[in-house]
Amino acid sequence: MPDRLSECQADIPLITQAADDIERTLEAVNATSDSSIWAGPAGDRFREEWAMHRTAIRAALDEVRSQTQAILARVKREQQQQ
Repeated sequence: MPDRLSECQADIPLITQAADDIERTLEAVNATSDSSIWAGPAGDRFREEWAMHRTAIRAALDEVRSQTQAILARVKREQQQQ
């Protein structure tokens, strides 16, 4: 049976990959919704709303990346104390 450290170490690349995939998707939406591609009032409204959502999503991604490392460090400390 794998220990917690091994499980966390196995999960980190999956979490990192998911965060990277989301980041790439954000960039694709940015590129697709550029004013040179999508002009007019609807595009302007979308970009305005998207900017708020994008900021929130990026903040969540930063938090996920930060917490992933914090969890791994905590599990390593717990393993060393046993």
